[in-house]
Amino acid sequence: MGDSPVVLSRYNSSGQFLAYVTVALDKQRVSVEPTTASKGNGRPNENFLYMEDSSLRVTCLEWVTLASSDSQVVGLGLNSGEVWLYAPAANQVVYKMSTGNMHAIRDFKVQEEFMWCCDQADTIYRFKLADFSLDCQFKVEGCANLQKLCVVDESHILLASHSVSLVDIATRKVVKTFPGHISAVTHLALLNPSSFLTGASNDRFLNIYDLSTGATKSVLVAQADITQVSFFQDLVVVATTENGCTEIFPDPLVNTSNKRRRVVSKQSSSHVKIQRPETQEPVQTINAFVNADTINLMWLENASIPYFDQYQWAQFSATHIITKPRPSAVSAQSKRSLHGEDVAAAKSYAEGNATVTSGDNFKHVEEAIAELERTGSEEQDSLADKLASSSIGGGRVDSRKAKKRATTGTLTVVLSQALQSHDHSLLETVLNNRDENIIKGTIGRLQPPLAVLLLERLAERIARQTNRQGPLNVWVKWCLIIHGGYLARMPNLMSSLASLHSTLRKRAETLPRLQTLETRLNLSLNRLEAYRARDALSKGQALLDQEYMEGNDEEEEEEEEEEVEYNEELDDAGLIEDGEMDYDEDEDDDAPDSDVDQNGVSRLESEEHDFQDDPEMNPDVEEGYSDVEVE
Repeated sequence: MGDSPVVLSRYNSSGQFLAYVTVALDKQRVSVEPTTASKGNGRPNENFLYMEDSSLRVTCLEWVTLASSDSQVVGLGLNSGEVWLYAPAANQVVYKMSTGNMHAIRDFKVQEEFMWCCDQADTIYRFKLADFSLDCQFKVEGCANLQKLCVVDESHILLASHSVSLVDIATRKVVKTFPGHISAVTHLALLNPSSFLTGASNDRFLNIYDLSTGATKSVLVAQADITQVSFFQDLVVVATTENGCTEIFPDPLVNTSNKRRRVVSKQSSSHVKIQRPETQEPVQTINAFVNADTINLMWLENASIPYFDQYQWAQFSATHIITKPRPSAVSAQSKRSLHGEDVAAAKSYAEGNATVTSGDNFKHVEEAIAELERTGSEEQDSLADKLASSSIGGGRVDSRKAKKRATTGTLTVVLSQALQSHDHSLLETVLNNRDENIIKGTIGRLQPPLAVLLLERLAERIARQTNRQGPLNVWVKWCLIIHGGYLARMPNLMSSLASLHSTLRKRAETLPRLQTLETRLNLSLNRLEAYRARDALSKGQALLDQEYMEGNDEEEEEEEEEEVEYNEELDDAGLIEDGEMDYDEDEDDDAPDSDVDQNGVSRLESEEHDFQDDPEMNPDVEEGYSDVEVE
């Protein structure tokens, strides 16, 4: 729930009681408060369930109605694989149901005589409320990393991780899958028998789906990330956001947007916030419960005392501001008199001013114990030992050596003075330097004990100012690199750097979500590049085909031009006459047809006749002599 000390909270079905979980030192406690306590009609319940083991954590919280006694108890799902039933009236756990393993319970729901739950190992369990025995357990193929569970009817249940699956109980198979959200689902509930609502962590959208068709009926859009959801049937939905405001969505299934655009998103009709009348300081709303015509708001005073008030939600304007003055000391004492405080006495401690970093940060507790032990041991020391440890004597030499070591660098001196004197403004002048070489040299000359103190100051700033995480991470990196050997030899390293560890761990929890987003973005970019490459390839192939066709046309034209030029050149040179061309053409045309000329004489006889008529081809033979005579 953001920066609130409340870990989990849940109204009962009538809205008359609120069960919530808070952290006290290193252990959790469960309290139940009547919603009429702040009006003077009743007194807050001073009894609460305090977890005996610091390792026990409440992972889910639900109200359970026992059919045997017709009474309401609080169901607590634990990280130990158990479900406890806590009775607020008796202030004790009436029964403990165990799944048989050590996996944390993610969610559980009650339907008449059965209780369904799912654990971290994605196993579904069903218990009988008649004798609190385990009825069955199974896993559903295709359903992993389950976060929420909802019972639809006797034969179907809804299981949600990032998407939502409708499961048949008899066959234990997925019947239908709904798209869901990018992040893990944290809200899952039935609005009516035919539709259900889902919400996710770090998300400001609430999706409403149709069970039969799987279509999205409506999308409720809040102005900030949603932390709590309350609804009355399908008439009104109320969402509490992380900025401490409350948004109301009347008639969530009625779509008033333009039907042509097919827009199913819907904004809230009223944005309600609580603030102080004098300073206009905002007051964070922790949870809200809505009924047919009323809404109950819950907030904290003095950082731990719950206050409630009830309004007619239909009378709220679009931006409605509720002013709540701080409660007086008399009214606070009248509501919390368990510790026997004197109202007239000056109160030196205000719990609202305490800074809670993490539930597992025991540093200050251990420092207080060490201080008490050191004070007790000093009382038994002699006067000589006290003088030796004071500034008169050897202590002065050590301080001079320390100062001499600190004067080796300008930023090192300023940083050492700021850390030793707890001067935050002076420390900011040093941390604003972003030159990594100067940062490296400054930390290298810093004394190792002061490096631990510097890491604590850096962790505080990173936790408060997330926009400075990048520049401050450079200081953290070089502190761990240069003074890592000293830090590894520290006996109480976990307690000394608990704040840094808690801060870095919370920052690291966002890494899987960022990696998922990066994967989706890379997939989208790769698909876009593939589409562009395919379009470019098709366009390039079309250009190549066009160029090829144009090239063939040009080659044919050139061939025709070359033939024409060749004939013209021969004609101009006078090498070929028109008659010869005609004769050759006629001869070529007639050659294969016949070997007889026009007069009926064969071509061989004609050639032989021409040969005889040629005087040059005849042999020199004397007339009147035969061949014998010539010899």
